[in-house]
Amino acid sequence: ATHNGDYRDRHIPGGLFSKDTALIPKDQYDDFRYVYIFKDPVEGLVSRYGHGHCVHVGGDCGSEQNFPTLDQYASGGKDSFHISNFFDKWTTSDPSREYPVLAINYHKIWDNVPSIVEALGLPASYAQSFPKRTETVRNNKTGSKEGHNNHSEDVREKLRGIYKSVRDKIFTMPAMTVI
Repeated sequence: ATHNGDYRDRHIPGGLFSKDTALIPKDQYDDFRYVYIFKDPVEGLVSRYGHGHCVHVGGDCGSEQNFPTLDQYASGGKDSFHISNFFDKWTTSDPSREYPVLAINYHKIWDNVPSIVEALGLPASYAQSFPKRTETVRNNKTGSKEGHNNHSEDVREKLRGIYKSVRDKIFTMPAMTVI
């Protein structure tokens, strides 16, 4: 089997592990849980947009000097971060993948903490110490305070258009899926 698209070559879809990352021996796969937590890409980009993040996820980034602002990116109408492809790689069965992936829907975590803790093989008591949900709100008010359009509803609407298909999948997926 080829390991081109998974962590054993220090490559995950959309990112590289450093060269000193220890690889997990095949005979120990069952001792680990492979977790992919996914979130609405619109909120993800509004929260963590930048050239470094684009490079990390393997996007079409260009030079840092010419990297667009978030409102310019949204106006471009193209998934240059390859978020849709990244999502599909982790949430679609792949016969060459020799281990299951537990895909966790970020938006449904807090309503399903005990089940997620159990699926991860952790003691049930861990559910009691799970952190409360917190969110940083970025909106028109934030953008105007910061002196730019990056967090405006207009930018969010354009991003919703770019990521419509992946958002549709995210919001219909259950809290957890074993892939």
